[in-house]
Amino acid sequence: MKKLKYGAIIILLGGVLRSQSVGSADKPPRDFRKEPLKIYTVTNTSDLTSVEVMKLIRQKLGAYEKLLQISADGPSADFVFQADCMSRNSQSDAYACFYTLHYAGTGGKTFMGGGINAAKTADETALALVSSLAQDIVENANNAMRTNAIESLEACLFLTQSSCAVPNLLALELKTKTINLSQYVQRGGLKKK
Repeated sequence: MKKLKYGAIIILLGGVLRSQSVGSADKPPRDFRKEPLKIYTVTNTSDLTSVEVMKLIRQKLGAYEKLLQISADGPSADFVFQADCMSRNSQSDAYACFYTLHYAGTGGKTFMGGGINAAKTADETALALVSSLAQDIVENANNAMRTNAIESLEACLFLTQSSCAVPNLLALELKTKTINLSQYVQRGGLKKK
């Protein structure tokens, strides 16, 4: 059942991302139909349980290389996925792990989801965490990207007296490629969803 849920969520993730393009104001939008999502993974390397589960998570993500790619560094990643587990005192102890997922936008990180999972094996735990990661991307990608673009634009507007480049994601909505604070306020600003 869990493998079925995992597969279904990965298929949904592919469908959602095939309709997305993301970019900052200074870079053209990335088209996820042509290049995979870059995910930067983080774990506590001093804890053997966390290392074991993260190794399996990376393997599972790597199985979908046309859709997902493990990023070697944080700055080039689209998403930051952190998973850590409680240390196991005996072989009979369950694997209890938590994760957080952030959209790594141009202006900062935007929280997309998090959770806790416990299972008898490292493989079951890794499968559940990857399923949760994919589900969070499917359900929250649009809002996280939009929120990050608005925060990036507003930070620029509040820090300068001149105009700022409008992120590609917001250009159609604002009907302009550059905007200053006065124009932004006159239009009522943008609401985060």
